[in-house]
Amino acid sequence: MAGAQITAIHRELASLPTLVPSPTTDRLFRRLVALVTTAPAGTPVDPAVRASLLRLCAEGEHELERVWAARIAAARKPVAELGGFPYLDNYLRLTRLELATLRRLGVRPRRVLFVGAGPLPLSPLFLASALGAEVDMLDRDPHAVVAAERVLARLGGRAVAGHGDLAECDDLGRYDLVILAALVGTTPDAKRRHVGHLARVMRPGAVLLARSARGLRTLLYPEVDSADLDGFDVHLVVHPSGPVINSVVLASRAVLSFR
Repeated sequence: MAGAQITAIHRELASLPTLVPSPTTDRLFRRLVALVTTAPAGTPVDPAVRASLLRLCAEGEHELERVWAARIAAARKPVAELGGFPYLDNYLRLTRLELATLRRLGVRPRRVLFVGAGPLPLSPLFLASALGAEVDMLDRDPHAVVAAERVLARLGGRAVAGHGDLAECDDLGRYDLVILAALVGTTPDAKRRHVGHLARVMRPGAVLLARSARGLRTLLYPEVDSADLDGFDVHLVVHPSGPVINSVVLASRAVLSFR
């Protein structure tokens, strides 16, 4: 039953001319989120539908963040406008999960890099506030960086947006913690390339927090396989229940790297 419903949602989403927020797109994505967090484990989904949904969800999330970033930046009361963001609670819950995971291993970073912050940098803002740390943000989309800068200018906080491609960063030694957003690399090969690059440019002992997913949640975000984290020592993998979508993989750059 759930598999058929997911297939039907995919068919409707794929038929839309745009995934810019609207009553129809909002309704479909809400139904999809509800299904992936409540459907029985092992619900079958056609591989082609799975791959297509991952692309559609990435596009839909970008459009949602782009629209809301503009709304918050233009609002007379930006904090109040932020309060209307439909997935605000999900961001807050994920931040609390990540903070709890860092605390379990005694990680207290002073300098953080968030890779793939997007146009609405809520996670970097929340993490900077909770950690009391400087958070640099990196995104390869220049339009997303401009949108993020406008949001930061209105909401404040200790986060700084920057434009760049992770593959061109040759030294991340100044960061105690690097956070790899879920949509940085949406295929296993791309994810492995990003992780391999981080293993070459992070300093030994620095911590990597990679956002992952499992089960039906991988229809929304790709999974990070711990076995693919060459050059890192994996310490903890946390899979949430309830409305939080992303899993958390916490690892440290091995003192003896493969390079």
